[in-house]
Amino acid sequence: MEQNLLVGLLAGLVLAGVFLLYIALRGRVLVAFFQGMDANIARLSPRGLLWLLGTGFIIAALLFGLLAGLVYSWIGSPLTFTLIGLGAAVFFSLLALVSRTPLLGDKIAWNFAVGAVLGLLVPLLSLVPGG
Repeated sequence: MEQNLLVGLLAGLVLAGVFLLYIALRGRVLVAFFQGMDANIARLSPRGLLWLLGTGFIIAALLFGLLAGLVYSWIGSPLTFTLIGLGAAVFFSLLALVSRTPLLGDKIAWNFAVGAVLGLLVPLLSLVPGG
C-alpha cells in the first residue's frame, strides 16, 4: 500500500502541473470571478489571489493523488481503476451540468483532468519496477 501511496503522490504532482498550466491559461478569468463573488476576496490583489488559487490547486492535486493511490491499493485492477476515474469525471460533470453551477466549463475541465491524469497515471506508474 505504501508504494501505491507514493505512486499516487507522483501522479498528484503531474496533476498539480496540469492545474498550474490551467491557472496560467485561465487565471485572470478565475480571479475576476472570485473577486466578484465576495467583498473580502475582492480586497486581495489579483496576484495574491492567483497565488492563493495556485496553492489551493497544488494541495488539492496532491491530496487527490494520495487518495487515488489509496483507492488503487483497494481496487488493484488497472482497468477497473481507470474506468472508475473516467466514470467519476463523467458523473461529476453531469452533476455540474444539472446543478447549473458557475464556471461550468472550468469545473468540467477540472473533473476530466483529475479523472484522466490520476485514472491513467496511477496504474501506469504502479507498473514501473519499484513502483
